[in-house]
Amino acid sequence: MDSMTESRKQRERRARERPRDRARAGVKAAAESLQRFAVVERVNRMRGSSVFALQCAVSAGLAFFIAHNIVGHEQPFFAPIAAVISLGAYGGKRARRGLEIVIGVAVGIGIGDLVISQIGEGAWQITIAVFVAMLLAVFVDKGVLVANQAASSAVLVATLIPPGDQAGWERMVDALIGGLVGLVVVAVIPNSPLRTARREVASLISKAALVLDDVAQGIEDGDEELIGEALVTARGTQAGVNELMSSVGGGDEVVNISPIYWSARRYTRSMNRILTPVDNVMRNSRVLARRAEIMVGDGVTPDPELPKLIRDLSDALGHLGTVYASGGTRGTRQELVEIPEITRRLQVLAGRSDLSVAHGAGLSGTVVLAQCRSIIVDTLQICGMSRESAMSVLQPTVEDPRFPPEVWGDMDTETRGDRDERGDGPA
Repeated sequence: MDSMTESRKQRERRARERPRDRARAGVKAAAESLQRFAVVERVNRMRGSSVFALQCAVSAGLAFFIAHNIVGHEQPFFAPIAAVISLGAYGGKRARRGLEIVIGVAVGIGIGDLVISQIGEGAWQITIAVFVAMLLAVFVDKGVLVANQAASSAVLVATLIPPGDQAGWERMVDALIGGLVGLVVVAVIPNSPLRTARREVASLISKAALVLDDVAQGIEDGDEELIGEALVTARGTQAGVNELMSSVGGGDEVVNISPIYWSARRYTRSMNRILTPVDNVMRNSRVLARRAEIMVGDGVTPDPELPKLIRDLSDALGHLGTVYASGGTRGTRQELVEIPEITRRLQVLAGRSDLSVAHGAGLSGTVVLAQCRSIIVDTLQICGMSRESAMSVLQPTVEDPRFPPEVWGDMDTETRGDRDERGDGPA
């Protein structure tokens, strides 16, 4: 398994470092963006974690002070622990995490106290206490922390705290103090809620651009291996998608609880809106690469317009990825200038994506074209269009499409001239 993972990482690195002499500006920008991410990844990780480290440090000290000096607990060791756990090293729902800790501790202490007081102490008694506590915790709540905290609290009661002792319930109060302190610190010392999410969006879109660029080159050269490497890169992006979902979820909560970021709520709504289209871009890129690999393996030589369409689409994605690579929660002024231009380019590509592009390429070629059309729609949604509007800019492939087509008055003269020379017309 380790060798397979290493092989995949090597392929992804080769894909990033591959010379792209024929690539357009957007694809080159995407490759350079990913290379910068790789070179300064550790520095960015440390800098990006500085606010989180400060939050944890302040939360731990403040939770201990409150539990010890104000509430009067003699050894409130769990208050700072709960504060740090509630913050979470990788974002996410901090309020949810704090609640899970409190529920888990309460269940564990209650079950541990009940079981140990009835059947005594010992190895098999601990086994029963942990088993019952975890089952009850799962029944109460599906959160992973609930079961973990229930188990550890049951062990604590069974080994260190005598049944019925006040210290067990003090631990539950400490957990509540730690969770609440963590939330207060997040509100007072917030991290930029969507900076991490924007970086993940930039990384995913840039990787999609490089994948499509490699696929276009592989189709033109008949290089099945190159397309296979692109497919490996596309398949390795799911972790990034999961991280994006977690980052946006944590950002929503920071915006809701921190007065500093209340004015940024519309930006979190915008980021939530593009989550599904970004995920779909990667999924459709994987399908496109897989069918292109089959098409090349079958010895099919498609119309040159098909790889050209894929390459132009990858270039548009590359430009969009670089737009998202910078900026914090509120984005940058650059977006206001570049996204409308990217949208116009995508509309032109939508006007070129008719059935004639896949003529003679068989089923695989038709699927590749279909995925290009889907990626165009997904990317237009990322740029701010609704799905209905994005669908309506596509060249129709049936007589009565569900979304009536708009007028493609901005299709460039060069593209129309190329079609006239080939004798192709809209489907």
